[in-house]
Amino acid sequence: MRQWNLIISILLLGIFIIWLIYYIICNALEYRSPPRMVYETDVLRYTNATLGRRRIPRLIHQTYRTHDVPSIWNATVQSVIEKNLGEFKYRRWSHAEMDAFVKEHEPKFYWKTYITYPYDMQRIDSFRYVLMFYLGGIYVDMDNGCNRPFRDLVVTLESLDPNATYLAAFPQRESFGVESDFLISSAGHPLYRQLISRLHLFNHYYIFQFWTMLLSAGPIYVSIQERLFTSSEQAVVRLLDFSVFRPMFIRKENGFTWIGRDAHFLFYISAKSGIILWYCKIFIIIIVLFTLIRWCKQKQKITFNYIYSRKR
Repeated sequence: MRQWNLIISILLLGIFIIWLIYYIICNALEYRSPPRMVYETDVLRYTNATLGRRRIPRLIHQTYRTHDVPSIWNATVQSVIEKNLGEFKYRRWSHAEMDAFVKEHEPKFYWKTYITYPYDMQRIDSFRYVLMFYLGGIYVDMDNGCNRPFRDLVVTLESLDPNATYLAAFPQRESFGVESDFLISSAGHPLYRQLISRLHLFNHYYIFQFWTMLLSAGPIYVSIQERLFTSSEQAVVRLLDFSVFRPMFIRKENGFTWIGRDAHFLFYISAKSGIILWYCKIFIIIIVLFTLIRWCKQKQKITFNYIYSRKR
């Protein structure tokens, strides 16, 4: 019975600690100096701007296990191709091609980190950063449909910072940080070098599969690195305002196919976070009080034994 109580106590304490770390990360990412943004008014202003120096390659990248498109994403993939026909080259990467690309361009990372990932999603996420650093362009998940030609967004980015050598953009999340299912960048951007170089530091198991994928190479990892990156006049990072990302350019269809049961469990916890946090606080208070009572009793017993031995 005591063993079960200990196991339950450790489990609850572990969940509380992970939640606390998550809360601290969220707040650290929220309270930051104002980022450079791209608003809907910027896109409308620069849509017909004269093309200046191109720094973002006109390439669109997508990834999947094979070169075949799953039927649930036929419409979204086709919209990306059709809306950008003639302006962008389109490339679909299979898992085998992704592995070969990372092995060729980042052999040290490939052997020490990439092949050690337990989940395919970690390799897919990390491949994106290698891809954007060496080739640049636009990466877009297959579950993202295209509502407006990406040319308008790329021209806007190049017009907002005409003197910058490197440009990058991420969709801003409503809660905190950035999304990683839609990436825009010049080849060679220092932020992507930072993303690649620090992946091995985050390659750990974080109790749940869902957390492991988010923190080791997914959107939370990207959010942390974007927050830590020092933007300059030559290496600019901008965030896309909510209305610019969706619905102006992107729509989401049949998404989040990679999440498992643990993610649904965590979503439930997140929805009930207020109540759970209250119970965790009560639990910790009880543990602290119980420990203090035991310590006081033990101290009292030692004192009593000492006095009794002196009287004898």
